[in-house]
Amino acid sequence: MRPYYVALILGMAAVTYATRVGFIGVARQFEMHPLLRRSLEYVPVAILAALVFPAVLAPSGTMESPVANIYIWAALITAATLFTTKRQWVAIVVGVLSLVLMRHFLPL
Repeated sequence: MRPYYVALILGMAAVTYATRVGFIGVARQFEMHPLLRRSLEYVPVAILAALVFPAVLAPSGTMESPVANIYIWAALITAATLFTTKRQWVAIVVGVLSLVLMRHFLPL
């Protein structure tokens, strides 16, 4: 690996760490309104949805037929597994396995 990449990764890690520590330090000095505190609890879910949905709905950059899109089927299988078992690790394993099997066996 080139030294430039190592420096870039370390720099990004430092900026991420400084941002988080800075926010936590500032947030401790002020009392947050309960509505703001409850609203901030939804930020991780919103970010995850913003990252996952485009990759599932338009894996090639454009919308595809939902019937032929194996990513939608794998996401549905993963969601169903999560809702029935309530265990994230089981849903992740089942989702990955379903995607691998569909990519291997389905001629889509």
